[in-house]
Amino acid sequence: MATVGIDSLVAAASAGRKILLVFDFDGTLCPTVSRPEQARLPMSMRGILADLAAAGCQLGVISSRSLGDLRSRIDIPGVWLAGSGGLELWIEGRPAGEQRMVAGATTIAAHTRVVAPAVDCLPGAWLEEKPLGLTIHHRGACPDTVTAVRRLAVRLQARATDVRVTVCSLGVEISPFPEVHKGTAVSEFIAAVGDEMSGLLYAGNDRNDAEAMAEVARRGGWVIAVGDDVHPAHLRLSTPSDLCELLVTLGSALVRSERGRGIHDNLQ
Repeated sequence: MATVGIDSLVAAASAGRKILLVFDFDGTLCPTVSRPEQARLPMSMRGILADLAAAGCQLGVISSRSLGDLRSRIDIPGVWLAGSGGLELWIEGRPAGEQRMVAGATTIAAHTRVVAPAVDCLPGAWLEEKPLGLTIHHRGACPDTVTAVRRLAVRLQARATDVRVTVCSLGVEISPFPEVHKGTAVSEFIAAVGDEMSGLLYAGNDRNDAEAMAEVARRGGWVIAVGDDVHPAHLRLSTPSDLCELLVTLGSALVRSERGRGIHDNLQ
């Protein structure tokens, strides 16, 4: 399956079409760590992403992190970004989605006043407050705390219509504007690429990637799951290191294809 996916992307590039490669950040491009602020993009991954960008691929990264946080961790020229689960966009060096900031922040502040006291009562759980979202983390917490956090999520889902509540493998994410998610961010990226695009890939590792994976699959793209906590995918890898190896293979195939096309053109 990996060969089939790589071949389809290389064929698109060989035909002079644009390739769009989109990735989740935590757990996909970099290993999951005990605290979000400790996450770093490995040098090997940064290197292959830079190589793919230089080869003409359009890269995008979508994360539940705020856009400012994400930009501080992805310093590769030309990469498009979507922070806050798709609410904040950075496309072609320009921000988008700023009109949501004030209303979204007000919504999140109201829910923080309700959620924070409940989380404080759960040993091992902690609340991460972001400009346009909340995450209740239970990484390393006891099973009782994990169960309690998920029950809290169910109660929020039942009564709150102004936020999206997503139960992930290591926590619960709460964000305003339920109609906006990683899938809509993928659509924004695709629209920005335009009609030149014919190769599409998305790689993610958790349940908050479900809409993005579904959107890419619906458009005939290649879906990669990193780990076991995501929806069906065309290819399942175990770790970000495995994804890095696959991208190196893709990069090498693109280089060979470009060389072959150059030889063919010279023979014409």
